[in-house]
Amino acid sequence: MNSFFQPLPLLGLACLALISCSEPAPENLRFEVVSTRTHDPDAYTQGLELANGRLFESTGQYGESTLRELDPATGKVLRKRPLAKTVFGEGLTLFGKELYVLTWKENIAYVFEPDTFKLIRTHSYQGEGWGLTNDGTSLIMSNGSSELKFINPKDFSIQKTLTVKDGNSPVRKLNELEFIDGQIYANIYLTEKIVRISPSDGRVTAWLDLTGLRHQLPRPNRAQVLNGITHDPATGHLLVTGKNWPLMFEIKLTHP
Repeated sequence: MNSFFQPLPLLGLACLALISCSEPAPENLRFEVVSTRTHDPDAYTQGLELANGRLFESTGQYGESTLRELDPATGKVLRKRPLAKTVFGEGLTLFGKELYVLTWKENIAYVFEPDTFKLIRTHSYQGEGWGLTNDGTSLIMSNGSSELKFINPKDFSIQKTLTVKDGNSPVRKLNELEFIDGQIYANIYLTEKIVRISPSDGRVTAWLDLTGLRHQLPRPNRAQVLNGITHDPATGHLLVTGKNWPLMFEIKLTHP
């Protein structure tokens, strides 16, 4: 028998089996609603960010896109700045002392001063802009595909690209993002689901189905898809909402 076709020893087969089974299946997280607060039903939510006790939101639609600060306790709009009528606002994140806001197809990222909403500068990038978060070192950006791009906040150069997969299957339509306890959380556009992602290899580590929340919204409403995730480090809870939702929900994650 040709040496290239000798059968593997049993130990080798066992090792291969261990390797193929080394990655655990994603968790199916559960949740309970802790509280609710109002949300402007005219807000086509794109990004949500709670940082240093302050709540920021970016909204979309041409001619209606805004950057806002909300009262974290009530959801009331404290102030807002309209974006140019020619751009469609997308995700935002607070990195250091600067607010970064993406645009959908205009290839422009705006950088604002969070206390005054004064425009500091802009950056350009290729492709569409959807969600945005950061890990304290890099910006992390989605574009509606299964890819996440890690971006240098100084010049918007791409540091690395991560393909998000559940097993061997790419997870597409990644949208609004939040970095929580070393993991990336992402809305899946056109669904009521959130996926949790390992930033090291793009592996899906958990799914969270929030379908029940939409049924709890007061009627009548113009509510569209779930979109908007932020984390309160003081409680460990999440604050979530959606496009044109009249409420935001504070939720506590639980394990099966």
